[in-house]
Amino acid sequence: KQRLEQDNDTTSEHYHRACRCLKEAEERVGAEWDGVTVLDDKNGKPPMPDYVIKAIGQGDIRSVLRWINANQAEDRANAKTSVIT
Repeated sequence: KQRLEQDNDTTSEHYHRACRCLKEAEERVGAEWDGVTVLDDKNGKPPMPDYVIKAIGQGDIRSVLRWINANQAEDRANAKTSVIT
């Protein structure tokens, strides 16, 4: 939506669709969301960052272990990806 507004494209169907989708998302998540904070899902497992997923795919076990051990307050060993398989 913001990009379309910057391009002064506020009358197209694409813009109106983006507005509807944004409104629905705000109703589900809340309009106060800062766009950065990641909310925990119901199972309480933290999300796995993209660079860790890539490291796993490349066999870079050192980066994966470094991420797991970086924050002992979170249960990173049980983290899950956001990729649907």
